[in-house]
Amino acid sequence: MVTPSHPSPARAALVRLLQDGLALQKAGRLAEAEQAYRRVLAADPRNADALQLLGLLARRAGRPDAAVEFMRRSLAADPRQPHVHNNLGNALADLGRAAEALAAYREAARLKPDYAEAHYNQASALDALGRPQEAEAALRQALRADPGSVAAMTNLAALLQRLDRLEEAEALNRRALALNPRSAKLHQNLGLVLKRLARFAEAVDCYRAALEIQPDLKEAWHNLGNALTALDRHEEAVAAYRRVLELDPAYRDAHANLNKLLWQLGRGDEVLASYEEARRRLPGSAAVLEMAAEASAHFGRTGRALEELEAALALAPGDPQVLRTYGYTLLRLGRVAEAEQRFAAALEGAGEHPSLLRGLVESILRGGDAARALEAARRLRRLRPEDQHGIAYEALCLRLLGDPAEAALNDYERFVGVLDLEAPAGYPDMASFNAALAAALDRLHTTKVEPIDQTLRHGTQTSENLFGKGVPEVEALRDAVAAAVGRYVAELPDGPGHPYLGRRSPRFAFTGSWSSRLRDRGFHTDHVHPQGWISGCYYVEVPDACGDAGVKEGWLKFGDANVGPEIAVPWVKAVQPRPGRLVLFPSYFWHGTIPFHGPQHRTTVAFDLAPLG
Repeated sequence: MVTPSHPSPARAALVRLLQDGLALQKAGRLAEAEQAYRRVLAADPRNADALQLLGLLARRAGRPDAAVEFMRRSLAADPRQPHVHNNLGNALADLGRAAEALAAYREAARLKPDYAEAHYNQASALDALGRPQEAEAALRQALRADPGSVAAMTNLAALLQRLDRLEEAEALNRRALALNPRSAKLHQNLGLVLKRLARFAEAVDCYRAALEIQPDLKEAWHNLGNALTALDRHEEAVAAYRRVLELDPAYRDAHANLNKLLWQLGRGDEVLASYEEARRRLPGSAAVLEMAAEASAHFGRTGRALEELEAALALAPGDPQVLRTYGYTLLRLGRVAEAEQRFAAALEGAGEHPSLLRGLVESILRGGDAARALEAARRLRRLRPEDQHGIAYEALCLRLLGDPAEAALNDYERFVGVLDLEAPAGYPDMASFNAALAAALDRLHTTKVEPIDQTLRHGTQTSENLFGKGVPEVEALRDAVAAAVGRYVAELPDGPGHPYLGRRSPRFAFTGSWSSRLRDRGFHTDHVHPQGWISGCYYVEVPDACGDAGVKEGWLKFGDANVGPEIAVPWVKAVQPRPGRLVLFPSYFWHGTIPFHGPQHRTTVAFDLAPLG
């Protein structure tokens, strides 16, 4: 607020009135403060200070439209107010108008180049607009203006983490912690980065440090459970998940991870009990009923799921999340027409949403209308061009319609790469390497049954990311796989606009890695990998049954779409597993395993990759 050095009596009275209003505002007497500012405007309708202060009150009251109007009127009276441009940006951001907010923040920074908050807010707007590199530059400018800004360090670390620049994110988180060592959130943030770096024991230490400071921090308990699961410290993980649910009985991911782990540990009698406790503690909660229904359906108790969903709908008619779960439960039961109605109703209420669109495509496909399903699949592709299910559904629709355009998407001969790797340095041959790798993996297969939410049947699967756990044999495989993928990508043709070739890049990162071990009658149901661009499978141990090229037991097959029993399309290509063989393919390809019979294991290491840059 600017005042002249020798104000007139009238002006002095307005200044006192503004100061009175500020004092009332600081005391929380907002209605009286607003009256004071309006009295200023009654005497001076273009008073820039009163206008912007009324804008701040409007924003605080949850009226961002009014806040924008007051800020614009203040700037019309005096455009050289960097703080008002910044506050205008905040109100526009509240309204989801990120591009306009960005322009306001930039004007604030132009007027005051060392305005750290304006640079910081620019970064938030740029991030919302999907421009992470510019957001990074803005955050670095904020740090130049205010080198001690823990908020800027924290946001920059989070951005770098999303960009897979994990070592830089770690350094920034440590820098922020040095300035504020009693921040539970900062300890947790560092733990999240270390977990991404597969340094799980260090992540556990970070989460425990956060909990020493803030014992009721439920997110830290949940992340602790995840890190302990990665270290195969299962009983400690179960206890951590249960602590989350003591703090928040509606914590969805904690329920899911607890019950998944109990299932894999062979403790089926305890599965779903956490939802019963949540229902007892939160009676009448539609959200609890919905997530309990999703879990019930997941574990094959669809009748119970329908009862829970009916109760949830009675409490929250038209709730999109309830309708979504209802739709997928109906699909499990084969009631595809009803499922389509649920997904369509949910889309009307929630707008375009990937999960709802996937359900709509599947229900229309299973209802037998491939042309209409293609339209829905393309809606999903417009919303998310790189959605792997969307591409897979589009290709399937084209195949069912006999459209030759399908061949460009499902080019199995060109896109399926089969590479027989050489032994890594230090091993005389692949047989000795695979024997050492199999022994190392054996120590990581610590559960008793397959994950309930994965495609594996009759076997076990490792937890978290396999690559980066520090197992020498696994890291040797990772390096060999990365080199082989580099050669594979270099041989792919350019294809601008193609959902696979258009993402071609010599730089890539592993987005997931795990080991599967199948036993007698084991197989993988047909599926796609939603988190990948390129997916791959390396064969460590292969049973004798895979040697028969006639029946192809245990072979990897492509093209058999697992949408529902109403869709019957045969697989198109099969690849024989051999120890030391690596198979690469687009993550949107439908793929699965032909079941095998025999006493030997079929052990693999699988992974997903995403392009960088």
